[in-house]
Amino acid sequence: MNAIEQLLPPLPPLQLLDLQQSLQAYLIGQPSQIDTKLRRGPGIAVDRRLSIYHHAYRARLHETLADSYGHTRRYLGDDWFEREALAFVEVHGSQHFSLRWYGADFAHWLSQRWPDDGEIGELAALDWALRSAFDAADAPVLTMADLASLAPEAWADLRLELPPSYARLKQSFNTLALWQALDNEETPPVAQPLAKPVDLLIWRRGHSPHFRSLGPLESQALDALASGRTFSETCADLAEAQSELNVAAEMGTLLRRWVDEELLVR
Repeated sequence: MNAIEQLLPPLPPLQLLDLQQSLQAYLIGQPSQIDTKLRRGPGIAVDRRLSIYHHAYRARLHETLADSYGHTRRYLGDDWFEREALAFVEVHGSQHFSLRWYGADFAHWLSQRWPDDGEIGELAALDWALRSAFDAADAPVLTMADLASLAPEAWADLRLELPPSYARLKQSFNTLALWQALDNEETPPVAQPLAKPVDLLIWRRGHSPHFRSLGPLESQALDALASGRTFSETCADLAEAQSELNVAAEMGTLLRRWVDEELLVR
């Protein structure tokens, strides 16, 4: 029997539901009458018992954020991260049955809290994207043998599918250098804005999440595939945008790389 159950008389279902909702409101900081609905008794006082649940709820959400945003925590330091995490918890309760998805808005929230330190939000966004790629659904990867088995006429309408783990980020700071230094347990370099934003690709290869930067041609090609364009339509789009390139050769190189990196699925 837990501490709350010890404070309760037997309740019919409707009263129990009302009590549970009152406790939930109390835990997430909303107006609640929970303290008036619990009976007093021997032992620890009602207010003290409620405060234990209040603290434990916030501590668990803080631990969840620290786990999902490990590189961000190392960059900010434990004390600073804890302060930011608890401030986030105060205004963002858990809305999902699984704590795995708690904190999806934390990166955006940090970017708004620290607009003059843009690398913080970008680092947090990369942490979340990599964790999401790790947890993404499985999908059978496309192989060169699959492509070789296609009839020549099939290429005209071929749609190349990207995996559930596929994601993209735009970064305007040297966030990749920060992340890699933190990952190697090294002192990160000084945060600096980039001369030109970097387009970042995130996906899972095998059981491990990966990321790398994209050039303009590959970025446009992946955007086209993600929007549902066929392979031939994608080639035509690229040829129109960059007429000076040998698009057929470039796309052949990209296609081989995507297959080798397990970036396409059947």
